[in-house]
Amino acid sequence: MESKDHDRQDGGENSNGWSRRSYLTAATVSTASFVGLAGCNSSSGESAGTTGNGGGKDQEAQVPEGVPGSVETKYWHDWATIDAESPPLDYTAKAGAALDPIPMEFSSEDDPWMREHALMMQRAAQDLGAPVELNDRPLNQLYAQSWNTPGLEAVVSMSTHGPDPQRGLDPNPLLMRRHKENPSNYDNYYNPELNKLLEKQRTITGDEEKRKEVVAEAQREFAEDVGGIISLFPDVITAVNTNKWSGYVKTPGNGPTGDSFQWTEVNLQPQADSTEFVKGVTTSMNSLNLPWAAGGAEEKRLKYIYDGLFDANPDLEVVPALATGGGFVDDTTVELDLREGVTWHDGESFTAEDVKFTVDLYKNHSSTSQVAFYEPIESAEVLGEHKVRFNLKYADAAFMTQRVVRSVIIPKHKWESVDSPANHNPENPIGTGPFTYESWDQGSQFKVSRNEGHWMFDESWRAEHLGDQTASGPGIDGVIWVNVGNVDTMLGALKQGKVDAIGTTLSNSQAERAASTSGIEKMVTENFAPLDAKLMQSCPLIRDKEFRVAFAKSIDKKGFVDEVLLGKATVPNGENPISPITPWNTEDTKNYSYDPEAAKTILRKAGYTWDSDGNLRYPNGEAWAAFVERIQNGNTHKRRTDLGQSDFS
Repeated sequence: MESKDHDRQDGGENSNGWSRRSYLTAATVSTASFVGLAGCNSSSGESAGTTGNGGGKDQEAQVPEGVPGSVETKYWHDWATIDAESPPLDYTAKAGAALDPIPMEFSSEDDPWMREHALMMQRAAQDLGAPVELNDRPLNQLYAQSWNTPGLEAVVSMSTHGPDPQRGLDPNPLLMRRHKENPSNYDNYYNPELNKLLEKQRTITGDEEKRKEVVAEAQREFAEDVGGIISLFPDVITAVNTNKWSGYVKTPGNGPTGDSFQWTEVNLQPQADSTEFVKGVTTSMNSLNLPWAAGGAEEKRLKYIYDGLFDANPDLEVVPALATGGGFVDDTTVELDLREGVTWHDGESFTAEDVKFTVDLYKNHSSTSQVAFYEPIESAEVLGEHKVRFNLKYADAAFMTQRVVRSVIIPKHKWESVDSPANHNPENPIGTGPFTYESWDQGSQFKVSRNEGHWMFDESWRAEHLGDQTASGPGIDGVIWVNVGNVDTMLGALKQGKVDAIGTTLSNSQAERAASTSGIEKMVTENFAPLDAKLMQSCPLIRDKEFRVAFAKSIDKKGFVDEVLLGKATVPNGENPISPITPWNTEDTKNYSYDPEAAKTILRKAGYTWDSDGNLRYPNGEAWAAFVERIQNGNTHKRRTDLGQSDFS
C-alpha cells in the first residue's frame, strides 16, 4: 500500500490563538493515567468536583434486581450476512466501572494527515474522560482484518473512502453500506427506520426528484442517530509539472492525476519534447486481471485499457461510453444502445455479444471487482448487434448511475477459452479503452499507449463534457506509472523532472514545498469521498445514543480543518456521508455542534460519573438500569427523554 510520510502543514497562529503545535500537543496527552484505572468494577466510583456526581466518595457497583451487572459486545440482531459465534471486538460495559480503553484504529498510510486526525479523535474521547488505545495499522491490514463482514475489531475505525466515480454519482455506495443486509456493513449498524428508507429509495427508478426526497430523509435519520462520525471531505491536493504539460483536469475526488478518472490523460498537451506522461506512485499492481482484481492500484490503472458501458465527467454526470443511450423500460428491464464502429485493441469488432458474455462470465465465476455491476442482473439478452437488454432481479435505481459506470466490458473472443478466470493473468490485456497495454514490470512500472481511434481523444467530444477545461493539441502518446519508494523520494523526482506529476494525494505543506520549484504547481480539488469514522454498533457503549451524541459533540471538526488542514477540506453538516458537491446532498441534517461542556452534561444526565482523576465511569444503580434499557433493541436510536428516563445528574 502507499507509504506516505508524516510531514504536515506548518502551524502559525490563527485568530483563536491555537497553533498547529499546540493543537497536536493537546491531542497527544498521555493516556497512562486513564489506562491505570480502566476496567475496575466497583472501586473509586467518585466523580470530579465539577460533575455533580458521587460527591467524592467511593461507590460499589449497585445492580438493581433483574438487571445484568455487565453487558458484553455481541450480535444483537439476526444478521443475514454474518455466520460467526461472536464479533471480533471484546469490549464489556460494567455497572459503575471505569471505561476500558476504547480501541481506535487508523492508518497513517491512508492520508498524509491521518495520524493527526486520529489524535484529534483521541483527544475528543479524553475530553470526556474516556481512555483510548490508538492503533496505527498498515492500510492493507486495516482493510483485510478490520473491514470484514462480521464487524470491526475496534470501537472506532477511521478511514477515507476512495474516489471511485460511483460514490459521487449515486448515494447508494455510501448509504447502502448501513443497510442490515449489506456485506459491507462493517460496523453492525442497524436502524429499522433507516433500513426502510434505504429500501424505498433504491427501488424508485422513474422519478429522480422523489428519490432525492427519500435520500434526504435517510441522511437526516443517519445524522440524527449518529450512525457514524463523518469528520470531513478532504480536498485532493497534489503537485504537477506545468512547464512540460498543460490540460490538467481538476476532477473532484480524483484530483488531476488520480487513477479513478482518465480525463487528464486524454486531455493533456505536451509543452516540451516528451510526449509520454510519467506519474510517480507508491503502490504497485499485483496482476493484469482486472475483473478478478483485489481492488486498489491494479483495478484503477487497468481501467485505462478497458471501457465501461457509461462513464462519469468532472461534473459528476453520467456520460456515454460503450453505451450511447437507453435506460429503464420498466422497473426491472434496462435496454441500452451500444456504440457502433468500436474495435478491440486487437482489431476485432465490439458487439452486444461481448456485453452478454461479460455479464454471464462475471455471474458464473463471481468476479470480485465487478459485483457492483452484475449483482442485480438476472440475465442479459442480445437484441441486435449493438443493442442489449438487462433483466434485473429487482428494481434498482442505482443501475443507471453507480452500476453502469462501475462496469468493465471484456472481449468474448479472448476470454471464452479461459477455464479459470479468477486465476487468469493475461499476457497482453485487450480492451476497447483510451489506452492500449504496452508493458508491466511488477514493483517498477506500468506503461500504456494511446488508442488513437478512441472517442475520448476527439477534441469536440471532450469539449462537450469538459467545457472550458478542454485543451487543444496533438495530445500524449502514452502514460507511465513509475513506482517510487515513498513520498519524499517522489517529490524529489518531481523537482528533478524525472516524473511529471504526483499520482497520489499530498499534505498541503508537501505540495507547497514541491511548488517552490519553478514549473511545479500545487493543484487542489474538492472531494465527494468522506473521512468516515465507523462506530462498532454491537459495542454496548456505542449502542447508548447518549454516548454517541456526547462523543459527536466533543469532536472539533472545524478546528481540525482550520488548524491542521489549513481549510483544505469541507466540514459536513453533522454526520452526513453525502457530499455537498453532489446533487444528492441535503444540508437539512442534525448537527450536534462542538460543545465539550454540553457533551459532559449529556453524560451526567444519563448517569455517567467521573472519579477524582477525571476517568469516565459507567452509570450505577438505577442509572445503570437506565443504561441497560437504552442499549436494548428498539431503544438504541432513542434519547433518554424519549424513553421517559430520569435526569440522573
